[in-house]
Amino acid sequence: MMVTRETKSGVSEEKRMRILQLITVAAVILFVLLITALITNLVRLAASNSRKEQLEAQLAALDARIETNAGIIEYRKSWEYVDAYAREYLNMIGRDEEAFTGK
Repeated sequence: MMVTRETKSGVSEEKRMRILQLITVAAVILFVLLITALITNLVRLAASNSRKEQLEAQLAALDARIETNAGIIEYRKSWEYVDAYAREYLNMIGRDEEAFTGK
C-alpha cells in the first residue's frame, strides 16, 4: 500500500506534481503556438513590404508615363501640330498660300 502525503489544501503530492506538469506542458504548447504565429506574421509582413515596394516603383513609372503623355497631348492640341499634320497627311495648304504643282 502506497502512502501519499497530503498538503494543507488536501491535495496529494502526486496530484500536485501532475497538475504542475500539465500546466508546464500547456505553457510550452502555448509558447510554441505564439512563436509559430510570430514567424508567420513576420513572413507575411516581409512579403507585404516587398509588394509595397513593387507597387511604388510601378506607380512612379506610371506617373512618368502620364507626364510624358500629357506633353504629347498638349503638343497635338497646338496649331503647329495640326498644321504639320494637315500638310503631310491630308495634302492641305495653309491660308494665303498657293499650291504649286510641277509640270
